[in-house]
Order: sequence, then C-alpha cells, then structure tokens
Amino acid sequence: MNGLTRSVSVDRRVCLLGLGALIAAALMLSLTAFSTSARAAKSNPTIVLVHGAFASPAGWGEVADALHKDGYQTATPALGLTSVSDDVAIVRSTLDSIPGDKILVGHSYGGFVITNAASGRSDVRGLVYTAAYAPDSGETINSLSVGYAPGAFLAHLVPAPAFPFFIVDPQFFPEDFAQDLNPKLGAEIAAQQRPTSLALFGTPSGPAAWHTLPSWYAVSDHDRAIDPALERFMAHRAGSTTVDFAAASHVGGLTHYKARFVKLIEQSSDATAG
Repeated sequence: MNGLTRSVSVDRRVCLLGLGALIAAALMLSLTAFSTSARAAKSNPTIVLVHGAFASPAGWGEVADALHKDGYQTATPALGLTSVSDDVAIVRSTLDSIPGDKILVGHSYGGFVITNAASGRSDVRGLVYTAAYAPDSGETINSLSVGYAPGAFLAHLVPAPAFPFFIVDPQFFPEDFAQDLNPKLGAEIAAQQRPTSLALFGTPSGPAAWHTLPSWYAVSDHDRAIDPALERFMAHRAGSTTVDFAAASHVGGLTHYKARFVKLIEQSSDATAG
C-alpha cells in the first residue's frame, strides 16, 4: 500500500507540475499578445476628423466608433465656421494638444481646413479626404468650382438666426447632401446643421500641405454638393491614392461607405508607419 500511495503521490505531483507549466505558458502567451497589442495601439497615429460647412462633429460618429474598435484614438474638433483662419487655428490647436503622430481627415470644407492646418507640421503623417476640397495656395472654394456643376445646396440657403450666417433649408438638405440615406436619417443630419459664414467660400488658401504629405481621397460619385469631376481633379493633382464610392451622396463616405472609408484611413496609417 505504501508503494501504491507513493506512486499516486508522485503521479499527482507530476500532473500538478505539468498543469503549472501549461498555466505559465498560457500566461506568457497572453502577456506577449497584450504587449504586442499595446505596442501596436501606442504606435497608431491619432486620427483627427474635421467636419465640413453646415455640419458638426456628430457626423463622424460611425467612422469614429469603427476606428476605436480597431485600436485608434480619434479627435473631432468643432469648427466655428466663421472664418478659414479661425478654423485652421482650431485644428492646429487640437493637433498641439495631442502627443505623437496624427492623420488628418477632412470632409467637404473640412478638406480645405486640413490642407492648411497641416502645412509645415512634422507631426502630421498624411491627409485623407472624402468628398472634400483640396485647394492649392491662393485658391478659394469659389474659384475651384468654376467650370464645374454648382452645388445644389446653393439654391437653398436661408439666413440663420445669427445673420449673416446661413444654413441649408432643412426641407432640401437631405436631397442636396444625403439623397442615399433614408428620410429619417437625412432629417437627423439636417437637424445637426451649424450656421456657416459664406465668407469661407471666398477665402484664399494658404500653402497646401498635400505638396509635401501623402494623401488619400474617396470620391463620392453621386455627390450633389461638390461635382465628382472636381473631386477627381483635386485628387489627381495632389497625387492622392484614390477610391470611388459608386453611389455615394455628399455624406456617403461617412455613412453607407463608412467601412471602406475606415479602411482607407487605416491604409494611410499603415503606409506612413515608421
């Protein structure tokens, strides 16, 4: 019996030692995976999402949520929409407050802002545009638009309570900006409008950051606010890596095509790493 007891005791110790080794190995793998994940998250640039005219940071909600799930931090500054210089200052102040590298993303007028805000900065790795203006130095939104189809919304501007600011008549906003969305969501986006100064459209751009930074551009093929042909011209001129969202409205890159647009943003992060 004593021999049997000793044998069982030895076998138990061997089993316990084996189990302990397995647990230790599993812990090491978990710690390694966590460390790798932490290093990857630490090396990701912060994605700064800049909204357009008649819009608010809320429009970036779905894109920001998807980026967060993939390990990216985001910032969504609220533009004043009073002047280009003030809006550029707002974005540059946001960049100053964030340590490490950044990718700047702009929609519509937000593209005009990021083109200026990134100029001369070493902490911005790249620019990403969706249905956005990408001006060269001295160009205005008005001058860029000459020879292209005018934005449908221009016929539907109405004074905001704080005149001389304007909004787009909510009755027409969905068909001018978001005709590919269901009416309820289009109405919600219309309700998020922010009054905008028309002086933005006639203000010349400063130095264009796309001359020195890599860029990516998502063209919205059914855009009624910015002529898709103008979007392609600006993307080609900037040497942008370009994708086409075949049935997208002006806000299509932020809604129906958000998954593809998030991949484009992450592609810009990967391409500029290191």
